[in-house]
Amino acid sequence: MATDNDDVRSRTELITSLQNEQTKQHIVFDAQGRAQFLFEAVVTAPDGSPCLCTEYVYLTPTGMTVRTRQERVYKWKSAWDTDFVFDPAANYDPDGDGNI
Repeated sequence: MATDNDDVRSRTELITSLQNEQTKQHIVFDAQGRAQFLFEAVVTAPDGSPCLCTEYVYLTPTGMTVRTRQERVYKWKSAWDTDFVFDPAANYDPDGDGNI
C-alpha cells in the first residue's frame, strides 16, 4: 500500500494513499461558480506528483445538481500550493472549544 504519492504505481494506489494520508485540494470553478475540476493529492506532494482529478458535469447549464462525474489521474502543480497558509505549529483553537 502506498503511503506517499512518490510510491504510487497505479490508480488504485493513488486512491488508497489519499484515503490514508492528509490531503490538499485545488478547485477550478466554471463561469457559474461551480466546481468543475477538483485536484487532490497528499499534503507532501511536490510538483508533478500524481494527483486525483475529479471532473463534475452538471444537469443544466446553470444548475447546481451534479449529473455525473469522473476521476482521472493528473499531475499536481506546485503553483497551487501558494494559496495555503496553514501552519502545523500554530494553535488555531487556543481555548480548546472546537471553534477556530
